[in-house]
Amino acid sequence: MFPDYVFLESEDGERLAEELEQYQSILTVLGGQGALTPVCGEEEQFLRRFCGKAHHFGMSRGYIRNGQTVVTEGPLQGRENLIRKIDRHKRIAQVGMLSTGHFQEMQVGLEIVAKS
Repeated sequence: MFPDYVFLESEDGERLAEELEQYQSILTVLGGQGALTPVCGEEEQFLRRFCGKAHHFGMSRGYIRNGQTVVTEGPLQGRENLIRKIDRHKRIAQVGMLSTGHFQEMQVGLEIVAKS
């Protein structure tokens, strides 16, 4: 979903930064000067809602009827309004969300099993 990104969860951000200090030579950290970038509240809620306790955005499945996408199972079920574009061949959907004042798009798994 986010190529080249690693999300770390910690109750103590300063301690986390200290622990990662020993890996600075092999890490490229967002912010350019070795600073960790915290995930804002909206983004965190989005990720927790869609990825759940397993921290994995599972595959969704559905169908298209009369041009309307209906997701029958998976994280996108009931959230079809977030889908911006579907690539049926690659089984992915472009999903968009408003984050910190700008529109963020990501690719997630979506298999369309029927179209009428």
